[in-house]
Amino acid sequence: MEELKKLLLTAVGAAAISVEKIDSTVTELIEKGKLSVKEGKELREELVRRKKESEEDLVKKEDLNGIIDSLNLVSKRELELLEDRVAKLEEQMKSVRDSDL
Repeated sequence: MEELKKLLLTAVGAAAISVEKIDSTVTELIEKGKLSVKEGKELREELVRRKKESEEDLVKKEDLNGIIDSLNLVSKRELELLEDRVAKLEEQMKSVRDSDL
């Protein structure tokens, strides 16, 4: 039972699996005699609980991404491009100064 439970919990992984799929899988395992009705009920409850927790975590990540986007921060790539532009401008200014001497 424990190995089967670990396998199913891994399969749930996140919120990717539907409650209907959880129900059908648990029912199938009960019908095949791999789980007792009590074990099936416990497994279903745990899988549904983990699914909900996983969904809540996804919402939190989406909220965090929205906050980060609203801060208008530059990406690492954008910063590198700006650094390159500044370096080129500095070089051009140096060339102009050197030609004036």
